Amino acid sequence: MQLDQEKVRKLGQRQMITILKNELPPFISLFAYNISKTDMSVYNLLYQIGEEKQNYWLTLRLADHPLWLKNAQQVSLNLGSPADLVSLPEKIRKQIFAGENTENWYQLTKKDVAILHLLDKCQQNGLVWAVRLPEGIFAAFKKRPLDLQTDFKKAELFLTNRNNVNSLLLPVNNIDFQEQLAKLYGQNLLFSQFSRHHLLKLLPTNQWIQPMLEKEPIVSNWGQLINYYYGQEFYQKIQSALSS
Repeated sequence: MQLDQEKVRKLGQRQMITILKNELPPFISLFAYNISKTDMSVYNLLYQIGEEKQNYWLTLRLADHPLWLKNAQQVSLNLGSPADLVSLPEKIRKQIFAGENTENWYQLTKKDVAILHLLDKCQQNGLVWAVRLPEGIFAAFKKRPLDLQTDFKKAELFLTNRNNVNSLLLPVNNIDFQEQLAKLYGQNLLFSQFSRHHLLKLLPTNQWIQPMLEKEPIVSNWGQLINYYYGQEFYQKIQSALSS
């Protein structure tokens, strides 16, 4: 039974991707995608070039259940359970050309790129960012919504060891940086893992980020930008953790 369910999930996900590719207009491409290994969901990164040759990105989620994040900058299509793939082509066409979804397309600013480089530097040193969720939200395990504009910003923020939170749990208080993490999480440029101590670890979506950075202008002074945007105290604290 378990094997049959896995086959159904994989088949459904492949069909979702095929349908999406067929329905995208010529000026929008499927740049990358992530397939869940635990449920019927596919996260898709769409890409188009603007009139002035600037890059525009959109996260499109296809799933058989609602998104647990509120105020996330993405388009989420709940296809019902079991997933209704027959109506998916029409839903995709409507969402791609819906005027209200224009605001969900985004560009990567220098500030965004600087943070993505910082996140990469942290993971190279075995470190990730994490927030401590309220007990009710943590215990519900995605059955209760997490609001990125309220719950996330109120949560305690930490820099921690990816594999052992007990070896490092460094509190960091910087609301501007935390807001930026919330935005990236809502765009699926960060994905999450539940951990001990009511922590939600935030890990870079490398399959998306690295190819995206290759499309964007090079930002070689990202460390200086982190220092400029978030302050010297923040920058030195992170540098100290990275060098220890």
